[in-house]
Amino acid sequence: MSQPALPEVDVAVIGGGAAGALVALHLLATPDLRVALVEPRPDLAQGVAYSTPRDEHLLNVNAARMSAFDDRPDDFLAFLREAPSTAALPAEALPATFAPRRVYGDYLQARLAAALQAGTLMRLTETVDEVRPAASGFVLRTGADTELRARAVVLATGGVPAALPVSGVGAAAPGIIEAWHYAAVAAIAPEADVAIVGAGLSMVDVLLTLHANGHRGRVVAISRHGLLPLAHAPGTVPQAGGVEPLLPLGVRARMRLLRRWAAEAQAQGRPWQDALERLRPQVQTLWQAWPPAEQARFLRHGVRHWDIHRHRIAPEAAAVVEAMRRDGRFSLHAGRVMTVAACDDGRWQLDWRRRRRNDDERLMVDRIVNATGLEKRPTQVPGTLPAALHARGLARSGPHGMGIDTDAAGGVRDRSGATVPGLWTLGIPRIGTLWESIAMPELRGQAARVAAAALAHVREAGARD
Repeated sequence: MSQPALPEVDVAVIGGGAAGALVALHLLATPDLRVALVEPRPDLAQGVAYSTPRDEHLLNVNAARMSAFDDRPDDFLAFLREAPSTAALPAEALPATFAPRRVYGDYLQARLAAALQAGTLMRLTETVDEVRPAASGFVLRTGADTELRARAVVLATGGVPAALPVSGVGAAAPGIIEAWHYAAVAAIAPEADVAIVGAGLSMVDVLLTLHANGHRGRVVAISRHGLLPLAHAPGTVPQAGGVEPLLPLGVRARMRLLRRWAAEAQAQGRPWQDALERLRPQVQTLWQAWPPAEQARFLRHGVRHWDIHRHRIAPEAAAVVEAMRRDGRFSLHAGRVMTVAACDDGRWQLDWRRRRRNDDERLMVDRIVNATGLEKRPTQVPGTLPAALHARGLARSGPHGMGIDTDAAGGVRDRSGATVPGLWTLGIPRIGTLWESIAMPELRGQAARVAAAALAHVREAGARD
């Protein structure tokens, strides 16, 4: 039996979070371009990061750097000057403000709503289970068993949390909570003993919510390295100089030189963060300058130290984490979770092994929070679309098994390594190729370039027809 067909569109954007909304924003600036945005969640332009309703969850970048548009660097600041929650702040204080992430979600929604007044968007509240090539482009099959034809497709599927590093235990088990399930984290009883697996930005979110709720129980985090994200420093500016001296160096030599630059900044009375800001616009270049073997060495030995220095948190958030450590409500340990088991009394038994030790320790808690971060391996992403793309040969894993392999423009490479005409991706799926691919300064540029490439493809296809 044939599947019901939806109207044909020029560009179908799969995923309506921040990445998908940014691509749609650029596409809708072209009159008469038929654009479909396919997203199962009811709210657009938020995704996981910006869908939090919690005021304590702050952006990790100050407002001055968070415009959604490269050619309008003050756009987010203009929004904050009018937003009810920030309009009362002095205008001179806004650039350095770490705004709540929910406010940034409001910003993206407002800009998308404005674009919708000028353009035509087909909104499908569906999942996409399959994308297959067709004579005029692609056919998308949705979870509702309908088909949508598109000349070009953009995969803006965003990220999903990685599974707990313990076999046989799923996030659906009672008492195990995903860090991104904000309502469930907020519902943890104040007296509960909590174990958090992971110590990155998601763990910080959990601590901030527990603190805001007056949590009194014990909170223990376990991560492989036992390292916390570091804080931004007020007044940070890029250290003078370029990154050319780093380009020919391997992991160890780069780390030594970067430590020297940080020490030089501090000797001049500047924060060490200035040295990281020196690298900020060139991280993709630095990643791609390494041969695969050196990239793999970084992933084995250097990535966690890089992450805590590069992906810093707002000073206000760091102060809360430190206060919880000082008063004994929170502790962090370096180790590996070995087994997790449910107990008859409703509690959880977590056995773990300290780093560089062979003896196991046991922790009894009321709740476990999975804060292990983003799943970088496309073969492990839940849902049928990633598997379908790989099975059909339309996509292959990126370098080191991370994300989707792409060309320099974000075009998806097929099983043989050839770019699939009319198929692009951006954001998290490009992590293996670019490494730095999810922060807004990178994402907004990718969105503009992918939208322009999709538009050019549609026009060329129309001219051929």
